Amino acid sequence: MNIRRRLPAIEKEIKGIDPKKDIRVRILGTVIGLNSGSIMIDDGTGRAEIIFQDTPNLKQGEIIKVITRILPVDGGFQCRGECIQTLDGLDINLYKESKKIIGKR
Repeated sequence: MNIRRRLPAIEKEIKGIDPKKDIRVRILGTVIGLNSGSIMIDDGTGRAEIIFQDTPNLKQGEIIKVITRILPVDGGFQCRGECIQTLDGLDINLYKESKKIIGKR
């Protein structure tokens, strides 16, 4: 029996996504736009439109973590969403501060 494993989703900021190297990434951001079949998120470093097969049930202003596949296109990349986690109650500023502290080790 062959078990196919997915590549790990690496946590990235939108500005740091490299479509030549990154295949699957995790992005934490705020929903700033909703369209049929896609969402727009902002993580403080940039914005990205993430395309889904089904329209996610989200609200503008929600903080989410999304796992997305990165597909290179002319002039950039396209994000194909695989999974969404809503992070209700997350203190985004505290989260960012803790990431800075962890990064200093």
